Amino acid sequence: MLLAASAQAQNENDPTGARAAGMGGTSLGFTDVWAYHNNQAGLAGIEAFTAGAFYENRFLVSGMSFQGFAVANPLGNGVVAVGYSGFGYSVYQENNIGAGYALNLTDNLSAGVRMNYHSTRIAAENYGRTGNVTAELGVQMRVSKNVTISSHLFNPFRAKINDFNDERLPTVIGVGAAYRISDEVYAALEVEKDIEQKPTFRAGVEYHPADILYIRAGTSSNPNQFSFGVGLEFNGFRFDMAGSYHSLLGYTPQVSLTYLPGKK
Repeated sequence: MLLAASAQAQNENDPTGARAAGMGGTSLGFTDVWAYHNNQAGLAGIEAFTAGAFYENRFLVSGMSFQGFAVANPLGNGVVAVGYSGFGYSVYQENNIGAGYALNLTDNLSAGVRMNYHSTRIAAENYGRTGNVTAELGVQMRVSKNVTISSHLFNPFRAKINDFNDERLPTVIGVGAAYRISDEVYAALEVEKDIEQKPTFRAGVEYHPADILYIRAGTSSNPNQFSFGVGLEFNGFRFDMAGSYHSLLGYTPQVSLTYLPGKK
């Protein structure tokens, strides 16, 4: 039961990176390399080569590892990115590899797209492997100096996993708003809807009390979870740690490392 629930969550393109994990999964307004996974429009804010890798162990169960990376670099008027994510273990595994592109359409509006190849392999009973192509697109609009509204659409064409029972990857729509309360405080509120499931609400806050330190907290519904996290930034790198708590299933830790050239 745990495996089925986690596999379904991975199909829905869960927020990636320990920064998002520490803020209740809010991520649509980020403008960093993790936008490759979370909302491709945010890639347009990248001004130099950057890269990151993450690892998550859901509910501290060895067979529920979730890991991946992303790399982004400005090219012409936009930013290109490639990345990978994988979930599972030797018997059951999902892999997602793809490429994305984003650009600023105006001073206050950015958009991005991503194409993926998603594969699923079940070694037990020789079920074999299946694969399909999915697409994503995202938009970010800066409505004021401190407020950004974002949206993201995953799998608009409802890619099919298997002909049996017309099984398809879910189509997921997300919208959110982010508010830069001050130079030290950033807050976000988001809602995500799988077209066949109940909506998920997310809220998170990030406090930046010192040049090298970030403190984060958040919550999400469906299922109800609470999260917390910290980040340390120095010598061109940022190391983030986060944990979320589910009242029935327990803790899920995540770590990520991001290369940020030009930052000291």
